Amino acid sequence: MADLYNFKNMPDEIRAKYTEASFLFAKAGNPKSQVYAMKNLAMEFAFVDSFSYAKKIMKEADSIASTLHIQRVDYNIANAYANIYDMQECYDLAEKYYKKAISLNTRHSMKDSMGLAGIYIASGKIKQAKELVDNMALHSPTAYGVNLLYGNIYKLTGNYEKALYFKEFCFEIVDSLTNAQSKAKTLEVEKKYNHLKIQEENGRLKNARQRSFIYLIICVSLLIIGSIVFYFYRKHAKMQLHWQEEKLYSLDKERSEIAAQLSEARHSLETIQEDRGENIRLQQKILLLSEKYKELQKQRLESSAIYKKLSSLLAKPQPNNNKPLLTDKLWNTLVIELSRIYPDFRSSLYEQCPNLSEEECRYCHLHVLGFDGNNEAVLLNINPSSIWMKRTRIKQKLGRNLPKEQTLHNILVDTFLN
Repeated sequence: MADLYNFKNMPDEIRAKYTEASFLFAKAGNPKSQVYAMKNLAMEFAFVDSFSYAKKIMKEADSIASTLHIQRVDYNIANAYANIYDMQECYDLAEKYYKKAISLNTRHSMKDSMGLAGIYIASGKIKQAKELVDNMALHSPTAYGVNLLYGNIYKLTGNYEKALYFKEFCFEIVDSLTNAQSKAKTLEVEKKYNHLKIQEENGRLKNARQRSFIYLIICVSLLIIGSIVFYFYRKHAKMQLHWQEEKLYSLDKERSEIAAQLSEARHSLETIQEDRGENIRLQQKILLLSEKYKELQKQRLESSAIYKKLSSLLAKPQPNNNKPLLTDKLWNTLVIELSRIYPDFRSSLYEQCPNLSEEECRYCHLHVLGFDGNNEAVLLNINPSSIWMKRTRIKQKLGRNLPKEQTLHNILVDTFLN
């Protein structure tokens, strides 16, 4: 905590934490760490010129360190004494402890040697300072501290040219360090920028992958729903078709039964002539069966596939269509279906009117379906007026003595569908 406060330059908090650390290490039985905490606390008091209190703490730390016999601890005590006496400008004592520190730890001898050289310069021992700096230059000729010491030495000796040279060299070192730091910061910024770009790209790819996964789920869901809907639609269509077939079969069966009953009644009417009451009863039965047979034929016709197909074509207007909706295939289907329901319809037409054209005969098949003139005009893709002319011409061919108010549809139903 004290080290962290040091980064924030909070001296009161630093001293409080080092004091607390010294107490806690002593309580925990850790004298080595206690010595380091006391040494750091003494340095903090030295920084604020409380040298007497700093030396008091150092004497206590030195007495504890003397019982440990650890070289590194002894070195730190000597280094701390050297720095405190250096700040107090007690150069003789500072020199003594710098030399002791150098002898205890060669690993940090460069740092302590620079401190010792600074003491020599400050106390006017230029020759000793020069020898010490020359010795350091053998190991680190380009070190900033060595060249700075050279500059100070030559300045004190009056050799300003060399002093300027070493000062400029120090500036170059500082500039190179500044440039290196700038480049390092630039590289760090680029690294962070590239990292952010990679993160952004990864995020975009992740979002794209999530969207693709969602789209895939939606497509699969739609496909499954579509399959289910199609399955039930097909099932419903099959059921409808099956129901339609059953209905047609039922109508055909009932129609056949009525036809058989009607044929039997007519045969009985021919054989029974003398019984007037029975004759009347059979005639009424024949009339009822005929009406029922006609109704079944009409239901069978309206339940047929061709009737429903033509009705669906009329229900969907096609304004830009220029071709007949009733194609040749649909014409053939219509003629075949009417031949099944009304077997004698075509032969009766030609028997009554031999000069009837094939086109007019096909139109009669269409007309018995009961569509109005406008719908027939749509199916044939002709003008409604042409429909009225066609009806009039066919009616004239079928019989000149027919009442004018009787329509062609009624003539075909009453005369040719019986």
